[in-house]
Order: sequence, then structure tokens, then C-alpha cells
Amino acid sequence: MSAENELGPLVRRWGLLVKQLPSATAGIDELKPFVTSILKEALPFIDSAAPKVSPDTKKLWKSKGAKSSPESTAKVEVLERVISAKELQAVASKHGVKAEFDEETWAARLSVHEDVAKKGTASWDEFDRSFRLEHGKTEMAFTPNVIGANEAQRWDCAGIELEEAGQSWDSFSLVVEEMRHKVGRPVLKDRTFPVLQLSCAVKESTGAPEFVIVSIPVPDFATSDKASLSKEKGAQIALYVSIERIRKLEDGKIEWLLGTASDAAGVLPLWIQDIALLGIVWKDVPLFLGWIAKERGNAGTNASSAPPAGAGSDAKEQTEQSPDPTTGVAAEPTAAVSDAAVVEDSVPKEAAPELSTGAETSKAPEESKSETKAEAAEGSEATAKV
Repeated sequence: MSAENELGPLVRRWGLLVKQLPSATAGIDELKPFVTSILKEALPFIDSAAPKVSPDTKKLWKSKGAKSSPESTAKVEVLERVISAKELQAVASKHGVKAEFDEETWAARLSVHEDVAKKGTASWDEFDRSFRLEHGKTEMAFTPNVIGANEAQRWDCAGIELEEAGQSWDSFSLVVEEMRHKVGRPVLKDRTFPVLQLSCAVKESTGAPEFVIVSIPVPDFATSDKASLSKEKGAQIALYVSIERIRKLEDGKIEWLLGTASDAAGVLPLWIQDIALLGIVWKDVPLFLGWIAKERGNAGTNASSAPPAGAGSDAKEQTEQSPDPTTGVAAEPTAAVSDAAVVEDSVPKEAAPELSTGAETSKAPEESKSETKAEAAEGSEATAKV
């Protein structure tokens, strides 16, 4: 593996512990090396799925076909990359991580859209506002099974600029987000995903418009005094890591690329979850484009607005559950994107050891045999559909 495609220990499904995060009062001297380390891993990894320069690196990913939906004028290509347990062990050994773990399966989706605010696509300003500036609000607004969101911690990244992957980056944001997902009530527990989320953009006038969002699990965030959703009674912590890249192409169109790996930390085997994830990862494209089209039609409504605070849970209960492609957790799909493999009741495996931390994402003891049967049943159905 070339140096530019060498795997690192930070942007992994095993995540980061609270003690590995910057201090609450961190200044630019502490934050700049931290965010640089994340970008050094994230940028070449996601670029290998849709290379800007060297098409050969895409050989690391396997195409799983293309999907289409009435909500999107663009087709969505689905890709898979499996990081073997042997590769992960090499990373762990090199960086002093002691843990047992399985292979890490990444599902990615790639689509190219017209830069215009009309049905079936979205403008650059809409993408930028929705995903870079108001990511949490947007995800909660267009993903029906997201029923809670909390920005638990934010660092002041003002003044950070750096060079990485041949580009100049600024407009940094670093936060810890907690998201709660409804995955199969009343049988299955909601899942709470605490993630460290880094976003930044190519500095204006130094290159084509582009921004990235990197999300890394923080499995022990419930131990932080900043935690809210993660420390609520009965919270089932689950994991997802993702890298999202949105950029303008030379022809003026917008490329939207996302790669993710997840573990919902229940009783469903991880290999079944991985199959399910490949069946749903593409669905956030039509979900977002369908939502943004409706928002445009609501006179006086900002295109990136979210439900009023406190109203999310009640409102979401009235809609059908739909997969969250970013995290790989799903229940029943909405009508607009209802064809493919949706399994995931909380799609996960037994207590997954935290690869980089040694911590475990524990299976809730209350999860009964009925839950296991329910997950297995949905898992079999989804596997058959994929």
C-alpha cells in the first residue's frame, strides 16, 4: 500500500476515547495538529473512492452497482471497501492499540448533481448550508428516524488554516454531536451515536469549491460532563465513522461522495449489518433531495431549517421510519425510497471491542430473545433483497 493510501488509527470505526479529544480550552496550538492528523487520514482515504488524479486508486473499492429514485435526477453509485482484520491489526500494532477486532467494511455512495435549486437536484449554496454549516439540523430534518440531536461540545477553531493534499483549507469546525435514532420500537432500543465531527472547506480563491465532513465515534462519551443523550438512562451507544466530500467539478456540476462503516451494537452479527449497509447507504441522496424540494416550496421557510426544538420526537413518531444511510441504522423505509434491503433493526453485533481504545460497546442486557429473533428475521429478509 502506497504511503498516501496508508491506513491510520484515527478515522476508524473503533473511534476515539474522551481522553484523546482536545482539552475543552484548547487553543490553535493544540487544535491545528489534531485536525491536521485527521485530514491526513481522511482525505486520501475518501479520494480513493473517487480519485481526482489517479484512477488506479479506485481499484481499492468494488462497485456494487447504481441506484435510482424519482427524487433524484442523478443515479447513485454504490461502492464497497473491506479493511481486513490483518490490516487493522497492523495499524493497531504500529500505533500502540491493543484490541481484538473484525474486518471493517466501508460502504460508499457517489453521485453527481446539477448546481441548480430545482426538483431532483440542489444548488451549491443549498449543499453548503445544509451539510457544512448546519449538518446536525439538516440530518435531523430529512432523516425520519433521527429523533434527537445535541451539540454537546464545540471548540474554537478560528484562525486555523493549513495545507493538506495539495490544497489550502480553512473554515474549520470541530464539535461533538450526539444523535439518537429510532430503530424498531417497542421491541428494539433506540441507538445513540456520539461522534466527533470535523468540517472544513477549501480556502476561497485557492481552488475549486470543496468541503469535507469527518465523523469519528466517541464510544465512552457518556463519561464526559458534556454528554447529554449519551448518558441518559438506558442509552444504547452505537458507532459509525464517515467521511463526506462535496465539491464542484470542472463542468460546474456537484460531486457528492460519502463513505461510512458502522456497528449498531446489538445482537445482529456484524457481517449482516455490513450487507444491509450496502443496501441503504445510497438512500440519503433521495431523502435529502426530496426534503430540500419541499423546503423550497414552503414560502418563508429557510432551506436548511429543522423542526422546532422539542418537537422532533413527537413529529417523527408520526412518520414511517426510514434508514439512516450515514450510520447504517434502519427500520422500515419511506415510500420514496422503499425498495432495497432494509434490515437493520439495530443492526449489530455482540459487544464490539473498541479497536483503538479497548473499550466495549456493550449489548444492553435487557435485549431479549425476542429482539434477537426480530433482528434475525429482518436481517434474513434484507440479505435476500441485497
